[in-house]
Amino acid sequence: MSFELVSDKMVLDQKIGKETTQLLLEGDIIVPDVKPDMSLILQTDAKINFNNVEAAQDRVNFNGNLEITMLYLSKGSETPVHSIKTMLPIDDFINVDGATRDMWAEIQSEFTNIDYKVLNDRKVSYRVVADVTTDVSAVFEHPYVSEIKELPEEQSLKSTIEMSRIVEAKKDKFVIKDELSIPQGKPNIREVLQSYGTITNKEVKTSNGKINISGELLISTIYISDVDDSLIEHVENEIPFNGVIELKNAKEDMICDCNIGIKSQAVQVRPDADGEERVLDVEVEVAVSAKVRSEEKMQLMEDAHCINKNIKLKKNLIEYPKFVCRNKNQSNIKEIVQLNSNCPEILQIFRVDGKPHIDNLKILEDKVVAEGIITTDVLYIAKNDETPLYGYQTIIPFKQVIETKGASDGMDVDVHTAVEHIGFNMLSGNEVEVRFLLSFNTNVMEYKYFNLITDLEIEDLEKGVVDKMSSMTIYICEPGDTLWKIAKRYNTTIDEIATLNEIENISRLNSGQKLLILKKVA
Repeated sequence: MSFELVSDKMVLDQKIGKETTQLLLEGDIIVPDVKPDMSLILQTDAKINFNNVEAAQDRVNFNGNLEITMLYLSKGSETPVHSIKTMLPIDDFINVDGATRDMWAEIQSEFTNIDYKVLNDRKVSYRVVADVTTDVSAVFEHPYVSEIKELPEEQSLKSTIEMSRIVEAKKDKFVIKDELSIPQGKPNIREVLQSYGTITNKEVKTSNGKINISGELLISTIYISDVDDSLIEHVENEIPFNGVIELKNAKEDMICDCNIGIKSQAVQVRPDADGEERVLDVEVEVAVSAKVRSEEKMQLMEDAHCINKNIKLKKNLIEYPKFVCRNKNQSNIKEIVQLNSNCPEILQIFRVDGKPHIDNLKILEDKVVAEGIITTDVLYIAKNDETPLYGYQTIIPFKQVIETKGASDGMDVDVHTAVEHIGFNMLSGNEVEVRFLLSFNTNVMEYKYFNLITDLEIEDLEKGVVDKMSSMTIYICEPGDTLWKIAKRYNTTIDEIATLNEIENISRLNSGQKLLILKKVA
């Protein structure tokens, strides 16, 4: 009897490596000639923008810039508060063993330390330490034998596996544009000191051929009024947005893992219909890194046997991800911030900012515990003519228990946290109650293994092997026994054993159960 093999290919994404390096960026910031001398740094903000991230041989190359925005108190100027914005280039790499040029690489950064020092009234030194983490993955084709033609179905053992598979990954961007008007009652704009954008209430929906991204862009602007050079004003605007990223293989029932962030932001002041400087033209470029996953069940051949034949199987051990749980929840964090004794008292709070960071993740049975901190900035008008604006930074801890049904220790968990809303209330001249609404987007994956049959050889049993088998055997079942395993061991079939022993449910055997097995000759 000749057998024909039917082959197929399985496409799987595979984790190649995840590496973190520490990036040290230091140098000097020079106050531009058009700006007055510096007396005191009031507030700073820093972020890293990545322009290009590419996998290469055993490494990931990246470039971009470090963007630093600084508010400072001037010396001997009619306008007391000024701003500086500087961009500093970054070009570096991270070693990742096994990476190649055609692989998918993602990158994230997080500041661990930021120091500024005023060297003189025209120069500030900075020292920034950031952890840069890259994830590298690739898509591989795994050939396997899906069927042996002419072999009776009951002599082929098949297993069903559940796997999560990336069907498409893409990096893209879209632009949010809007015109924002200064509210009535607020003076006209003389100069914008700082404009800060954050994305909140993000929603990602997968549909056929695309993903839809919606949310709100919160623009917080601090400016000097044209009424009084010392008068500083603050306005906030919310811009609802919708963006579309084309993904041709996406389907409505698929899951999308999506990282969304502001890549660049530009704000220009222009006159309104009456010729007054009361309109802000906002243009924000949003960067998107998306992976669309399909949850699939596959029936794969695990083993095979044939009467009076010896089947030698060639196998390839593969690792595949199984989707366990996806959860999105929110938590309210409330804390009273007490200013240090050397800080000026608060007259009016302009803005509170928060950047969450998860320090520790612990997986328990059916839950994940996330612990971390919120780096909190309070920007306020002070009861001090010499220091009209002041920034205070502190750290607020948080702990969140996330329900993740099916999760257990050893699984792969990814938790992304973001600030969705910030509230604050001034309690006294040196106390502020701050409230953060944090969102937690959690994915739990389990990585499992399976031996794919890639090829096989079928040959006749050696002469005398069948002859040496007992004509009749009484077999006592042991834990873990199946009729398929017993049939293979004794060169017979499941039907033969079941019929002879009047077994109705062939999927169930009891430990200690006795079976009569007769030798079967083809």
